[in-house]
Amino acid sequence: MYLESDNSHFYTTAVGTKLHYIQLGNAEGPLVICLHGLGGSADAFVPLLPYIPRIYNIVLLDFQGFGKSPLNTSSNTISIGYYVADLDDLIKALQRPSNATQSREIVIVGQSLGAIIALQYAAQHPVEVKGLALIGVGRSAAHIPAVRQRMLDLASSVRAEGIVYAANVAAKSNFYDDVNERTADPKARDAVREAVLRADAEAYARVCEALVDPEHRDPLYGLIKSPAVFIAGDKDMISPLERSKELSALMGGRSWVEMTKSGHQPILEDLAGVKKAIESLLYCVSEG
Repeated sequence: MYLESDNSHFYTTAVGTKLHYIQLGNAEGPLVICLHGLGGSADAFVPLLPYIPRIYNIVLLDFQGFGKSPLNTSSNTISIGYYVADLDDLIKALQRPSNATQSREIVIVGQSLGAIIALQYAAQHPVEVKGLALIGVGRSAAHIPAVRQRMLDLASSVRAEGIVYAANVAAKSNFYDDVNERTADPKARDAVREAVLRADAEAYARVCEALVDPEHRDPLYGLIKSPAVFIAGDKDMISPLERSKELSALMGGRSWVEMTKSGHQPILEDLAGVKKAIESLLYCVSEG
């Protein structure tokens, strides 16, 4: 059993966001922080926990409005920029300046939305970030009219019909059409549906809008010097393999792509492939 009540914590950021996170491992060790995708939560990374050595300070974060992090109703504080700022606040709190023996190294594992936040943070903090694992990576689509309209329509539908609408869409879009040669595991579809059903509908809608907001621009990928592994599903319809290849080529340090046998949920469909990629990254980071 990896998750117990004493592993669960809350932290209030500078803008009043109450962030929930799960912390395991060595609190003095290098930080490995895991950031989930749209509609997900910290629970998305539980299957990976056996494969992250306990020498690390392992943190699984719930973004505002997801998991156990409530929506901040006092103001509209959901945007890519706010999510990055909240992450920065939390990391500073976890890496206490008064603790001279604590490691300052950071490795970020991000899935989809979480990968977007990870890249933004790494571009702003290239010295501190020592490694990135980016699963089903995303990037700004505000300049693509069809994608922008699709995400705005999704936000409107979620507000009108509730989070069940998003759950049903995600259970389909995160996978691929079944054929005789290959079918998506129904349990994986159910897991995605159940995860999204636990999300706050307004938070989900706001993130849809934030992802295509003109204020959301790609970071300067060349500023990121740390090793980075892009984990891409061979049948990912949301983040095609080519996107990972394109972004990997833009990075400023060592970067490579690992293909998994999956759609947009490699942890659910090809855990062994994700495990291999994470272990390769951590080895690369440890070698400096």
